[in-house]
Amino acid sequence: MKRFLLLLTIFSFFTACNGQEKTDLLKLNLNEPVETLVSENENTNKFIGTESVEYPFAILVGDADANKFSVSEIPVKKVYFLLHSKINHHNINSEGKIFKTIKQLINNLNELKHKEIDNKIFGFRAVISDEKNKTEIKKFLVEKYGKGTKNPNSENGLYWNIQSENKYIFFAPDYDRLIILNNANMSKTCYWDNMNGMIKFGNSDCDTETYFKEMGAYSKE
Repeated sequence: MKRFLLLLTIFSFFTACNGQEKTDLLKLNLNEPVETLVSENENTNKFIGTESVEYPFAILVGDADANKFSVSEIPVKKVYFLLHSKINHHNINSEGKIFKTIKQLINNLNELKHKEIDNKIFGFRAVISDEKNKTEIKKFLVEKYGKGTKNPNSENGLYWNIQSENKYIFFAPDYDRLIILNNANMSKTCYWDNMNGMIKFGNSDCDTETYFKEMGAYSKE
């Protein structure tokens, strides 16, 4: 009995030190507070700020803990969570801060209140660099959501407009990205980012100037 208790204590110790609850990104509602999602591992650098290459109309929270996140058990290299904000179009080059703890993240969120930031995510960008993992993710998405629509702006890109779930899904393997967004508060006619290009949904008119204004591209601080 004493031996069993000793083993249980040792197991609990290692679990507390090394283990943390893993997150399947596909199970997110895409409205969770970002501070409840980031890794508790203080040995991995995390980033908060703007990143024009990733998404110029939002504040990003990047987490590079590869052991924390997956897409239906398929590992991802890094995750960028997206937070709604108003950002000056002329000031969207990469800027931000590295943080390690959730407390530091909360402090950074408070400092960014002047950008009308929302701490609840509206989507994520997963970085998938392994070719095998890309193939598995594509297969999974096709099986779950159908064959998708060819992205006219890239060689291998696909996207899905899942109206029943209020989701846009963009698979951009040429840029090592899977992007899934809660579109409840987004345009239903247009979508744009630096990797997917401009995408027009269905037969609706896509007024790009109106779209960019709505997204905050031309907003002034």
